[in-house]
Formats: sequence, structure tokens, C-alpha cells
Amino acid sequence: MRIIFALLFLLIGMEPLAANEIRTTQKLLTDLGYQAGPIDGQYGQKTENALVQFYNSQGLGFDGKLGSNEILDLKLELARFNVTANEINFPGSFYTSELKPCTAMGYGSFNLQNNIASVSSLIGYDWHADHQKNSNSQTVIHDKITVPIKKLLQSTHNAITSDDQFSINVAADLLTRIAEADSLYDSIGFHDVMKKPRCYANGDPKSPCWYHEYEFARGVFSNYMVAALWLKNTLSDKQFMDVDRYIDKMYAKFLRPVERQIQEQGFYQMANGGLSILIYASWKNDKLLAAEEIKFRFKEMDRIIYEDGYINNNSFRGVRSQWYHSYGLNIALGYAYIAELWGTELPYRLKNKLFNASKVANLAITDWENFKKREFIGPNRNKIKGKDSAIRHTHQLAIAIDVLMPLITGVELENDPEYLKKRRYHMKDGIDDLIGFNPNCI
Repeated sequence: MRIIFALLFLLIGMEPLAANEIRTTQKLLTDLGYQAGPIDGQYGQKTENALVQFYNSQGLGFDGKLGSNEILDLKLELARFNVTANEINFPGSFYTSELKPCTAMGYGSFNLQNNIASVSSLIGYDWHADHQKNSNSQTVIHDKITVPIKKLLQSTHNAITSDDQFSINVAADLLTRIAEADSLYDSIGFHDVMKKPRCYANGDPKSPCWYHEYEFARGVFSNYMVAALWLKNTLSDKQFMDVDRYIDKMYAKFLRPVERQIQEQGFYQMANGGLSILIYASWKNDKLLAAEEIKFRFKEMDRIIYEDGYINNNSFRGVRSQWYHSYGLNIALGYAYIAELWGTELPYRLKNKLFNASKVANLAITDWENFKKREFIGPNRNKIKGKDSAIRHTHQLAIAIDVLMPLITGVELENDPEYLKKRRYHMKDGIDDLIGFNPNCI
């Protein structure tokens, strides 16, 4: 009788335990973004399909048996999304622990007066007036601010790696003068952008785009912070105070409002501001901010990049879909590199999406018509039309996407002659200002 009672007890006790395991599994799958059905403890087809998708994203197969090992796998993957401050290790120079000589940075030098003049032109520059006069939703004329910041980064990098004290002093002086003039601060900030009409208003590509003014000011400031990081240990107390004040002031207007700001579509400059936030976190030695940013951006990338590798918005920009897809992929890969360098582990699900996105970039090169067959469901306000607006090549500003793709995903970039021809011109910039570093120098 005792044996029968014991067996009944075990059988009765197993049912709630199994239901709890299933419920835990469903909750973990849901938190990871899989459609596992209701969290009800019932093992149905949706839960099984979600498990199959989960293991497929890791390059594995699901054997159909749910147990403690599967729950552990799910918990480990979720932990990769839930980054903590104790994982963060700032390398000191953003993309590396030590700047080293790199021919890919070009030969920019502050021993050349024209480079000093170029960077000096950024001091107090009226980007607001320039943008309003010369740019629209489809085309942004930004050389007056992006060229000087690239010259600052390129020449500063070369000064430090060659131990050219004269040029280091020039770089520190220019950095400080840009700060003293509150350069670009008069550009429109995030809160005011939200009160303006959206880009492509009424479907018109020639309509004003206030967001571009904000985005490029934010991007140039972000790259300014990279130069500040490189020069931090060489600044005098007065220079540091001026630069730090300026960085805090600019950050408050252009970046703090987008901390954990949900964006449902598109992956653009500096990872929608995410890389910029990381640079600021490094400058302030704020590991908690860095961890929260990476945790947020991993989930945003997971949401915006589809399972098949197409990117919500970027990959569906009409006659420029290839151009914008490679643009977004380049930035996502750059973010992934920085996140891993700083001590976090890229989630398998996200790594698989980046792998597929790299395959899609190659598909656009080798089979444009097949690439274009993927349909987009939902509003597509900035789809570009017309042969005169078409661009059919990998984005030329992604100057080292062929380095990042195999480094992060193991996929080699297919030969894209038009891209390679245009890239030769931009390689002289020495810096990919979409991500704040040159992957050729890592």
C-alpha cells in the first residue's frame, strides 16, 4: 500500500512540475521575441515551433524533448540580451585599447595647413542655415560639417600614433576651440524635431527634412567625442573642463532624449544614436549607461532586422534599397563589434540575423531582381522611386563592410565593382563616420 501511495504521489507531483517547466519555457521564448502562444503551461504546436526557431537561430536542431537543458539554453540566450554593468570593460579609445599606426587612416596631418583650416571651419559653423538652404528629404549636402570632423579624427589619430607632439597640441587646441564656440549647438534638437513635419511630407522628396539636420549634427558631435576620448589624457585641466562642459551640453540636447527611445523602423547613422551613447558612456566612465544602451539596442536590432536578414525600412527604400540595406548592415555590424569588444556576448538570435542580412547584401549584388522580390508590409513613407534617383551598389561610405562582415558573421562580401570604384574615393577619409572608427585599423 505504501509503494502504491508513493507512486501516486510521484505521478501527481510530476504534473505541476512539467506544467511549470512549460510555462517557464513559454515565458523565456516570449521574452526572446518568439511566438510561443499563451503562457499557460500547455505544450502545443506554437511552443514547439518557437523552440524549433530558437535552435535554428543557433545553428542547431531541436530534438523535440523539453527539459532542463533547453530551459538553461533559453536562459543563457536571454542573459545575452540582458547586459549588466559588470560585463562592461571600456577599452579607452572606443574601438581599441591602444591606437596603432594604420595606413587605412590615410596621411592626414596637422603639419599641413589646409587640414588645420578644414577643421577650423567647423568652429561655430551655422549648420542650421546651411541645411535649410541646400538640403531636402532625399538629398543632404553635409560636406561642410562631415569633412572637417573626418579631418580631425584622421589627423588626431596619426598624430598620436606617430607621437607628433606638435600635431597633438594642435588637435587639442582645435578640439577646445570647437567646444568653446558651442559649435553645432544651434542645430535643431530632438525635442524640436518631434514638433516638425516628418521627412517626405505629403510624399514629396524635395520637402524639408528637419530630422536630417538633427541627425547630422548628432553624428558629427558623436565623432567629436571619439577625438576627445583619444586626446583625453593630453588635455590640460582648462581644456578638459571646456571639452567636458561642451560634451555634457551637447549630449543633453542631442542624445539624452534618445536614450532607450523606441524606434520601430530603420537602422541608421551611429546605430540610431546608440553608438553615440556608448561613446559618451566611455567618456564619463559610466558602465551602467553603457550596459543599458547595449541591452536596449540589442533588442531594437532584433526587432528591426527580420529573421531572413532584411532590415525594416532600410531594405525597402525602392530604387535605393541595396544602398540603404548595406548602410544599415554596416552600422549594425559596427555596433556588434563594439559591444563584443566591450565585454558583452552577441545573442545567437541576433548573430544569425546579421548572418542572414550579410547574405541579403550579397544577394542584392548578385541577383537584384530576386533581392527585390521580398515584399514589405506596412507604411513605407520614404520609398524612393524613379530611374534618376536609383543607386544600385553597396553604400560607398561603408568603407570597411568587407572587413566587418566576415569578422562578425563569417560571410565574405561579393564583388561589387561600382561600390569598389566609389569606395576608393572615400577611403581617403580614413574614418567611417557612420560608426566612429575604421574597421581596417582594428
